[in-house]
Amino acid sequence: MLPKVCVPTNFGRELINSTVHGNVVLNLKDGTILRVNSVIMSLNSPVINNITTNLCQSSLEMDDFKNEAVECFVDAMYTGEAEKLVKDIFEDVNKMAHVFDVSWLSKICLKFYKTDVLNFENNSYNEIVSACEIASKAHYNLKQTKFVGLFVRNMASRNIGKRAFLRKYMVNFGELSKRQIMMSIQISRNDLNIVFDFLINYLSLVLKYTELDENSLYLLQHVDIKQFQLKYPDQFIEVADLITELSEGSESEEVKEVLEKLVDLRREGVASGSDDVLEDRSEDLEDSDDEDLEEECKNVAIQTDEVKRGWIQPDNKWYSLLPDESVQYITTDNKVHESIGVEYTLSGEGSTDVKQFGIACNNVNTSQWGYYIDGCTVSNYNKQYLNNVPSDKVKHWVITKTSTHLKVVCNNVTV
Repeated sequence: MLPKVCVPTNFGRELINSTVHGNVVLNLKDGTILRVNSVIMSLNSPVINNITTNLCQSSLEMDDFKNEAVECFVDAMYTGEAEKLVKDIFEDVNKMAHVFDVSWLSKICLKFYKTDVLNFENNSYNEIVSACEIASKAHYNLKQTKFVGLFVRNMASRNIGKRAFLRKYMVNFGELSKRQIMMSIQISRNDLNIVFDFLINYLSLVLKYTELDENSLYLLQHVDIKQFQLKYPDQFIEVADLITELSEGSESEEVKEVLEKLVDLRREGVASGSDDVLEDRSEDLEDSDDEDLEEECKNVAIQTDEVKRGWIQPDNKWYSLLPDESVQYITTDNKVHESIGVEYTLSGEGSTDVKQFGIACNNVNTSQWGYYIDGCTVSNYNKQYLNNVPSDKVKHWVITKTSTHLKVVCNNVTV
């Protein structure tokens, strides 16, 4: 029976890896071992207490975790503090605290996520998406829901628009994991029109109205469609009609179940006039669509309504391209010689001069697109051409800048 000791407490880190007191061996990722005391570890962890006391095991396999993370975890057990906790090993330490049920360390990890991981230096996309992935994994794999709440609150407090962030996070929707789809739904919360906007674009522009793929079905199965219908009845009808069309003739029971739900909700909406009042469950985390769109339009030009009207935006305009940011366009081929243009600098070249890159359609029939690079090519879109531009009439362009180059993708094809 373990002595009555209140943890966390300081047993002394000098006892770690002691050949005298270390009666339990932790096998690390790189093949080395770390000796720990079963009593000290068991006082902190009921799981380790069961393993060593009831199952009589004297070794634990820790090769799922980074060496530094295991050392931090053990140091915390011995000192009662998490002095060695840093961002690089945070996920592993948090996972060990959860797996071995060290409740006090789990609380420290949650606090560290709030004060350190979410303390973005530059509000860059890489910082934000890293924190997003940590919260997503904690929620999906460990069922720790508080991380998602902290992440969404942080977005709101820093005026990070949901739509602007999800536009990049969900850009390759067909390649997203189920965990990332669930995170997208969590971020949207009461603003589910955002994820449904992306779903409609994906089904129309990428899948070209041909099918309801695995990721589309998964989103429809896990999103609160009733909430979406009550708050956005007109868009719900559009989604219901599209899904009904794509699901026609499907033998999949899962597809039939989603379709039945959509049909029932639409019938209820028609019968009641959609007068139900949606309860606000945003937990004070909402940020307005106007703010989202204002943020989004800084780097994105989108076409609205009818594609046959040609480009709404851009129209021979230039857009500034920031590091690791993307400019996205929806274009058609029915306006020739009107250009997509971005202004940029490449820090990897050691220059701060602003350069220009532009592309324009030269031939509607062959979908031929020429390009111009300031200082590198002649100022003529009819001299050099992009490769492998898809022949689709409607094109989704994504232009991304790194420190050394520009990447141009059209309908998921690098050109």
